[in-house]
Amino acid sequence: MNITNLDQLRAFVAACESGSFSAAARSLGKVQSVISTQIQNLELDLNLVLFDRVGKYPAPTEVALSLLPLARQTLAQMKRFEQAAQAFQGGEEASFTIVFEELIMPDRLNEALAAFAERFPYTQVVSETGVNEAVIRKVAAGEADFGFVAGQADYPDEVDFANLGQQQVLMLAAPEHPLAQSRATSLTEVAKHRQLMTASASDNQRWQLSSQVWICDSLLQALELAGKNVGWVNAPYEQARLFLKSGKLVELNVTNARSAWSLGVDLLWSNKTPKGAAAQWFAREAKRLYGNYYSQPIDTPANVAGSIANHDRT
Repeated sequence: MNITNLDQLRAFVAACESGSFSAAARSLGKVQSVISTQIQNLELDLNLVLFDRVGKYPAPTEVALSLLPLARQTLAQMKRFEQAAQAFQGGEEASFTIVFEELIMPDRLNEALAAFAERFPYTQVVSETGVNEAVIRKVAAGEADFGFVAGQADYPDEVDFANLGQQQVLMLAAPEHPLAQSRATSLTEVAKHRQLMTASASDNQRWQLSSQVWICDSLLQALELAGKNVGWVNAPYEQARLFLKSGKLVELNVTNARSAWSLGVDLLWSNKTPKGAAAQWFAREAKRLYGNYYSQPIDTPANVAGSIANHDRT
């Protein structure tokens, strides 16, 4: 078999759908003789009879009707191939990786990613979570396009950053936990109970309050354990939302400002890795993730690259 070009498939599909070679020619903007020749060549290439020419109009054979869905799929795939190639020619990245420190996962991240999917349909997105050190290391090595971490004073020379704002982090426990039984409790009392954390061994002092600590592999595991009354845990609302709505966890009423921690959030990127259209768009949208609300983005002619270039070194 040797199908020389897609025009043969287009002629074949059009002839099946329109009911005649002349109607197919009109729909494709060609003369009937061209359509007839393309279909004849396709039949020769496949060594199959695709149209019964006995009647007034050629009718698709049973074999042709079986091949028709596959021909449509082939043309649709080719169209997507061409569209993806055009998008990449226009600066859209083939893949895009973001890494989050779990404690500062924004509540409206999925809304932003849904808008990203619509704006950049051919870019593959990888979204990961990790502890602070791992996020910084991935960005510095160029293994991630962006990283979101709780702000700190210094980063490696390969990393640039912009402050995005604050993320509220809740203090949570199971309803039957002793801390949840009282209407209000103190940090001194909280510190007497087991704390569930997700942090590296060298980083856990940043968040540690209790003397007894369990270090978990992921925040989801920590939330699950807290729901089983193993200890209390800190988490942003989006990560804890399902646990709160199901009643497995409740927010603790702690008589101290740290009952709802507010962490500064930095957006990190490598200054050695050029950013394409998708990364520039996401950098602009990231600045809206930690505000009071997130609305669907509106594309403007503004130079979105400025969202990367205009950053603070404080």
